Amino acid sequence: MLEKLIEHLIEEHQDYLKKIKNFQEQLEKNFSEELVQDILKFLKEDIEEHAEKEENELVNEILKINPDYDEEAIIFGHNTIREAVQDLEDTYYEFKKGKAKKEDIIKYANKAFTIVRDHFLEEENFLFPDIRRLEKEWL
Repeated sequence: MLEKLIEHLIEEHQDYLKKIKNFQEQLEKNFSEELVQDILKFLKEDIEEHAEKEENELVNEILKINPDYDEEAIIFGHNTIREAVQDLEDTYYEFKKGKAKKEDIIKYANKAFTIVRDHFLEEENFLFPDIRRLEKEWL
């Protein structure tokens, strides 16, 4: 079950990375409030749902094998993403009030995208391989 879940999470990562690339291209070419709203929706819904899946389903599967597992590394990474999304959302509201520029939104959107991308790489290159290795030791 754990391996299947990890593979599913990696597939989601790949799908989300494609969406992020598209959003970044659109930000540079066709900036609009509607685009920013779509980006916020993607980050606050799709990425958040993915994070919750990792925090709940993945951690629960790990805890079945190792009740002493410390899930704080997973949660810390997700909280970093959440903070970056909040920064983007705050900047968007300032933009709507005329207190922030388009460039500010692009900067914070790219920051959030970079954090998501780096987090996925960290999971795929370190966390998931560690879980797979430790699963063999735990069982």
